[in-house]
Amino acid sequence: MKIGAMDGVLVKPWTELFEEAARLGFAGVELDLKVETYQESEVWSAEGRRALLERSGKAGVEIASVCMASVARLVTAAETHEAGVKAVADLRGYCDELGADVILFPMGKQAEQSEEEAFAMWRDGLKAALKQSAGSRTKVGMESVGRIGRSADQALAMIEAVGSPDLGVYYDVGNADYQSFDPIAEIKQLGKHIVQIHVKEIGAEMGEGKLDFPAIFEAIKGVGFDGYLVLETEPEDDPAGNATRNLAFVRSLL
Repeated sequence: MKIGAMDGVLVKPWTELFEEAARLGFAGVELDLKVETYQESEVWSAEGRRALLERSGKAGVEIASVCMASVARLVTAAETHEAGVKAVADLRGYCDELGADVILFPMGKQAEQSEEEAFAMWRDGLKAALKQSAGSRTKVGMESVGRIGRSADQALAMIEAVGSPDLGVYYDVGNADYQSFDPIAEIKQLGKHIVQIHVKEIGAEMGEGKLDFPAIFEAIKGVGFDGYLVLETEPEDDPAGNATRNLAFVRSLL
């Protein structure tokens, strides 16, 4: 397994992110795209992707994944559904160029929608996007949050409905516990469908709260997961110091 960090953990612009990640000892980083600006980001232009790859290669730090958290809601609105589908399909191709293995999507819904309506839009949207980007090696990972896709049962239902091996789960142990699910049981239930993992504890520093991280990591090892563990911890007032502490904690469990 490798250990990475979300860009917000290190609190550095992308021009400095890879160098900082290398300095602290991370193997990779996760880039977070914003709905208002995703098409203006370096990920969305050939020149920008070349610049990202140059900085990544120079620092020896991989682009582990790309998060489209705020863009994901495009898929569930009728007026932006097709744009959302295109964004998913386009991003898979861009991630192939960047060497990023995973795209993160929290499976949200519109405020006025029922769970069933949102599920149907995601199902149809993901089917279309994965078909449009057939041949890409990048996996799409549904993050376990308190909305559509929040539980292992719901995630597996979506995977079955979409019917593609390119759709999996981006498991978040902190989110699962916060939503009153058992991360150990869910990790065992999801098994091979887990494509990447966020590590954090909501409301506490890792190792100082209620989560049994040694048991969680035993479960992760037990299902044969060998991808990225990505920190999504709070930077507080000392981003580098907190990231270093949390990196050391995760390493101690491997």
